[in-house]
Amino acid sequence: MGASVSAIGNASSIKDFYESKLVEGLDDKALLDAMTQHIEGLNKRESANEVKKVLIIGAAGAIGKCLTQHLLENNIEVVAALRKTPLPESISSLPGLHQEFGVDCQNEETIRNCFKNHNNIDCCWNLAAPLSVETAGNPELAYDVVVNGMDRLLKVMREYNVSRICFSDSIGSYGGAAPRTSNAAWLVNNPTQDPGSEYGLQKRKCRELMRDFVNELPNIRTCRWAIIPGVLHGDSSWGAGTTEYALDALKCASESKIFNCPVEEDVYLPMIWRDDLIKGLYALTIANKNKLIEPDGGYAMAGLSFTPIELFNEIKKRNDKFEYYVEKDIIKLKSESPAAVFARLWVDYLTADEALRDLGFEAVNKDIGAIIDRILQEWSDRGI
Repeated sequence: MGASVSAIGNASSIKDFYESKLVEGLDDKALLDAMTQHIEGLNKRESANEVKKVLIIGAAGAIGKCLTQHLLENNIEVVAALRKTPLPESISSLPGLHQEFGVDCQNEETIRNCFKNHNNIDCCWNLAAPLSVETAGNPELAYDVVVNGMDRLLKVMREYNVSRICFSDSIGSYGGAAPRTSNAAWLVNNPTQDPGSEYGLQKRKCRELMRDFVNELPNIRTCRWAIIPGVLHGDSSWGAGTTEYALDALKCASESKIFNCPVEEDVYLPMIWRDDLIKGLYALTIANKNKLIEPDGGYAMAGLSFTPIELFNEIKKRNDKFEYYVEKDIIKLKSESPAAVFARLWVDYLTADEALRDLGFEAVNKDIGAIIDRILQEWSDRGI
């Protein structure tokens, strides 16, 4: 037919098209011409760099909502996979949004409905994942959401010839053997390192599933994943993850409460201002496949790093009555706080060079004092 054989792999849509043309009663030449045109169209769509419609699994989450809004503001349609609650009006009023309700990453058919009900999805973002501490509390549920959820999504992507998968990885993928300053490539080059947690093991399994997905059709498919550090923002609520201690401390300071620090006071953890993160994820989403030279498409979203004591000193410059408590008995602290264990395993710094070179992305908000001021101002504006 003069069309790429690789485009036919796992192509249920080609089979459906063929059967529809048979029903029309086309003669052999007309059927051949129709099939050639259809497959060439698929090839052009799959090899095109431009992203036009993105499915976001986990669109209701803190990152998912912001990424949805940023994509829409840049004229990219978004299919937001949701359970029951619609996105806020500030997002739902934007043109190009399609809200798909009843989606559960533990239910394959609900994922398939996203593709059945919305044509021409050409990229998928999988943001569905519990936090590190939540995963430790219920690893079996987390595995079904994270690993089996990714497997279900990739299966449906194969059926509908969607070639671009994006994934939110984490600093929780690193274990104690990792260099204290590291990049995403280190994880690829050290596949058997022990991340020290079920959370990290599940992230690694997702990377393996995406690699298999790409290797089936390497000239067509692409995966890209972001190492996401702790996310700083001015929202009124957040989860109970390890790096969220920074927001918890600020909240205690604003409420004149003593902060009980769940990690050692001298441990560095990478963080990023959320606006910077979203710009980095957007750059990763739309990047030309040929420019992604990092192994398996992995990139660190580097921002800044600081210790709790550095954070506390900055807070005290703004509120000299701020009080905090840090358990000095490290064995006791780690026995009582999973976050303390995770914090010591994870890297101190993420490298920014790779994302700057390939994505043109570099975080601009790197001053912890300025970030604290911004968070406190946003809370004040909300009456918090």
